[in-house]
Amino acid sequence: MSTLTTQQQSLIALAAVFEAAARADQIAHQGDTDTAAMEELLNGVMALNASDFNAIYPHPGRFIDGLRLLRLSLSRSQTQETARPLSYAVGLLHLTGRLRANSNMTDILRQRLTALESQRAHFDSLTGASFCHRLAGIYVDTLGTFRFRIRVQGNPTLLQNEDNAARIRALFLSGVRAGFLWHQLDGRRWRLLFQRKRLYECLNTIKISELDR
Repeated sequence: MSTLTTQQQSLIALAAVFEAAARADQIAHQGDTDTAAMEELLNGVMALNASDFNAIYPHPGRFIDGLRLLRLSLSRSQTQETARPLSYAVGLLHLTGRLRANSNMTDILRQRLTALESQRAHFDSLTGASFCHRLAGIYVDTLGTFRFRIRVQGNPTLLQNEDNAARIRALFLSGVRAGFLWHQLDGRRWRLLFQRKRLYECLNTIKISELDR
């Protein structure tokens, strides 16, 4: 993978927020999603003591949909099809801000994830139902206690499926983790409003073909 600048890393972290939103929307409407992209997102959740960006997202090329949605958002080219995942992404950034302002909840979330990491060897995969249910439980006990809620739209039958609900919550947790990383890399919501063109130009310097998938 080519060397990424800090701003490029920041935009990929933001694209991961959009990727989480897109994957959740796909599950809500189709009952399934891209396992490789989902695994990359959940790997980011569990990379609690990562030393660098590549340890958090070793295969950022899997965030194709997230990068596409971010590009549409920055160019203000929203369509009816992308309205739902874009609204989820905005909601995830809002949740990130709520969590960042609550140090006690941040500590609890980290403790819960650290405990889960110590048991990771007992699970078959990050994207398996059992692991997603554990992540979903952590989401409900932490982010789920905030008054703000992301209202998921989709096929009612699919949304009533407990495994699908768990995967969506696990993905939302991954989106908040990505939002945290974006902020750590100097990402700010005001820049999305006032530096839109500059961010769009930087985003176009990221070549998906050069990212490790």
